[in-house]
Amino acid sequence: MPRPANSYIRVVMVTSGIGKLREKLSRPLRPLWGWHSRRLLIGGLAALCLFVLYQVIAPFLISSTVVRESMERAVAEWTGHDVSIEGAPDIRFWPEPRITLRDITIRKQSEGTERLLGRVSRLSASFDLFEAVIGQPEFKDFRLTDPEIYFLREADGRLSWANDGRLSRAVKDVRPEANGQSLSVEDEAPIGNVSISNGAFEINDAASGHVTRFSAINGTLDWPWLSRGLGMKAEALLNGRKVVFDVGSTQPLLLLSGRSGNLSGSVASDLFIGRFSGVANFAAHAFLSGDAELSVPDLSAAITWSGISFSGAERLKSLSLAARLVTNENALRFENLSLGLDNAKATGILDLLLPPGRLPRLTGTLAFDQVDFSALLAAVAPRAAGDPPRKLRAGLELDLRLSAQQAMLGPFQLSEAAVSVMNVGDQSRVDILDSDFETGRLTGRIATTKNGSGGAGIAFRLAVQDADFGTIFKHLALAGPLPLARGSLDLSLDIDRPLTTPAWRDAKGTIHFRTGQGTLSGVDLAGIRRLAGTRPYFTLGEAGGNDLPFDSIDISAHLANGSADIREGRMVTPGETLSLSGVVPYANNSMALSASIQPKVQDAAKGGSAAPLIVFVGGSWPDPVIWPVSQTPPDTLQ
Repeated sequence: MPRPANSYIRVVMVTSGIGKLREKLSRPLRPLWGWHSRRLLIGGLAALCLFVLYQVIAPFLISSTVVRESMERAVAEWTGHDVSIEGAPDIRFWPEPRITLRDITIRKQSEGTERLLGRVSRLSASFDLFEAVIGQPEFKDFRLTDPEIYFLREADGRLSWANDGRLSRAVKDVRPEANGQSLSVEDEAPIGNVSISNGAFEINDAASGHVTRFSAINGTLDWPWLSRGLGMKAEALLNGRKVVFDVGSTQPLLLLSGRSGNLSGSVASDLFIGRFSGVANFAAHAFLSGDAELSVPDLSAAITWSGISFSGAERLKSLSLAARLVTNENALRFENLSLGLDNAKATGILDLLLPPGRLPRLTGTLAFDQVDFSALLAAVAPRAAGDPPRKLRAGLELDLRLSAQQAMLGPFQLSEAAVSVMNVGDQSRVDILDSDFETGRLTGRIATTKNGSGGAGIAFRLAVQDADFGTIFKHLALAGPLPLARGSLDLSLDIDRPLTTPAWRDAKGTIHFRTGQGTLSGVDLAGIRRLAGTRPYFTLGEAGGNDLPFDSIDISAHLANGSADIREGRMVTPGETLSLSGVVPYANNSMALSASIQPKVQDAAKGGSAAPLIVFVGGSWPDPVIWPVSQTPPDTLQ
């Protein structure tokens, strides 16, 4: 049977393809790599052999004594001080050339005395083999184990550590350049990466004598060259708490020289988180210019940890702050300030003035949405002679203007309040300039005073006008017969002791209380008259519990030694007038009063009793005992 034409074509193509494949396979294979690739391979193998040979031979070519002496000279050259190395050097060449020195001590000779500047348990650094072979090794990428560095902060704020070494010369000769710094060629030097393990850093402030010590430092310092910027990431213990640093600067030498340089980064612990980006100056006063943030979730614990103590801090729980810092000569301004104290938020502007030869002074204005003035007054209230000094007040002058839409003052709520706080030298003053208080108005002042003998005291002034005293007594949780009315109160006290509870009780001064129409709860004059005619004495509660309406009350008293001496007291009711005099020892809730109840003349003309009633009121508040002294027998119409 004849084969189809297309089948014939397929057979021819297959046999033809197999034939060509055999022909190609029968030819000799070409080299897979060309001459160029082989040269690269040979060159790489030769370089590797030379490197290995160099690593093997280098230890025999390099003198460990030369490297050690060079390292010792390098440390001395950097610091400019005497350096001693007790331990034997250890030189290794793999995976990189590195020398390790042990037991290094740096001392400073000054006026015949010797001061320890630092010690390092182990110091290692890498170096270049070729430079070491020719006897001029250059060290970089330092690793410090158990370093202890001691700084002295001079009165002008500069750190006295380096003497006439390379670092000191670089600090003296550095020049600002755009956003960085520049050095001369002879001052330039490589540093590289500095690793610190279990270090300690101590700063002794010459002006205050305060010592700040960072311990258990672990971290890295990336500083490629002296003229370039640095970055530092480290953690340390400060006052027993871990603090984490992540900071950087393109002008580190300017900062070390006491001049201004840029700085950015964060400092954090379990007590606070702070961030800054801007320009810093660590001279006599640490100026900062830039954007700053601070968050302190537990302010009381943070203040205790920092060593700053002042009363009232225990009432504040948290603090947050964000501001644009601006430095101007001897002033640091907090612009666009956003401040948070507990749940209170404030905005405003503050200036920290640092005049030469005087204490720092904080001035400015803050507007709160709501705030508790009790904690503020406890923190900044004036102190009298004998009061323990508070570090915050002793080291800072204040001149602040505060306002609040809503403010708490003890159990009371103020609205639209304006407060002034001043603390200059031995004089302190807190003024409540204005506030809406229980539908009335409240102003006040607490300030230090001086008497003729040079002693110090406290002056307290309080004025309440047209306020609802029924609500006031309720907030104070006072018991007993109290006037429920709108009225005014003027209180003036002088205290010659610290502001303690006994001091308030022994204060000297005056009080004037007056009201309009109202009621006196738990006072029944008719019941008092009835029992006065039948019993030698009785309690106020036995006379009845009716409320007594009145038209006005006007009472003035002198205060001293825990007692109020009422010279003039008068209450006018619709039918009678009650006059009071005597002593109220309020320190123990007792009283000794003489009261005269006199009916009005017009009431007698209408057939009422014109006979006055005189009683003695004693015992303890709120249910005193009443002893009738005299009473005209009632007429037959009564």
